[in-house]
Amino acid sequence: MAWTELSDVRCYYELLGDGEPLLLIPGLATTCRLWDPATPLLSEHFCCIGFDNRGIGRSIGRRHTHTLRDYSTDIVELLDALQLDRAHVLGVSLGGIIAQRFAMDFPERVDNLILISCSHFFTPYLRQMSLLLAHGLRHFNTETFSRMMELLATSPEFHDAHPELFERRIADKCARKIDRRAVGAQLRCLARSEFKPEEYRITAPTLVLAGEYDPIIPGCYARKMADMIAGSTFRLIEGAGHNPLVDEPERIVPIIERFVHRNGLSRNARVKENAKEQAPGMEASAWGGVLS
Repeated sequence: MAWTELSDVRCYYELLGDGEPLLLIPGLATTCRLWDPATPLLSEHFCCIGFDNRGIGRSIGRRHTHTLRDYSTDIVELLDALQLDRAHVLGVSLGGIIAQRFAMDFPERVDNLILISCSHFFTPYLRQMSLLLAHGLRHFNTETFSRMMELLATSPEFHDAHPELFERRIADKCARKIDRRAVGAQLRCLARSEFKPEEYRITAPTLVLAGEYDPIIPGCYARKMADMIAGSTFRLIEGAGHNPLVDEPERIVPIIERFVHRNGLSRNARVKENAKEQAPGMEASAWGGVLS
């Protein structure tokens, strides 16, 4: 665990693994603890960079977020602090929408993009869903709001098979005491997240995953998003809900690993290999923040 001072936030982050860098962007009202079920498997292939978004968890914001670009700026500053020119970027839900903004703002910093349970367009259905979440945040107590969020994010099949895990996750959410004002700021950023058609251009190789039983952002929107991204790969995960990577990492991690492997070595990996050839035992400078 570590902190780094960015322009607008004291950012909390964690590193796990020794492979190519994979930046993990959490969704609404979640911290880097979201990835705990998946990082043991992901870290076998990647150096996982988990962090808390501004104002959430252990990341202390010095200014409130107003647009997705605020989160995008935080991310590029975090990569700079880690001395990373590029990384694979994975985002789920709101994290996937932030990932899209980052991929458009800083295309040269993204190797492969993995978007899970998200959309590129704020439809009337999604607007009503965000209003429902905002209503729950405003009027429900912590346990009831957490229960609502967890139920919406979990597929019926997974919930019925793991009712005890469902209750444990709710208890964990309550224990973390996420700042409601920060979650409200995230919802307001989400409401302003619509990308203009003329600016929507993602050049990184992109994998889009959606759960079959996701009521928060149904897979039909993820499919339309994939159609807008040239050369992207779309997969509908049967039986899954809003968090397929978290619920079934043993099923989803191989899909991600194969996608990244198929697209070849990243620029950072090539730099690393070239440096080893030129000076055995020396690491590439771009990896200094992770490998030193």
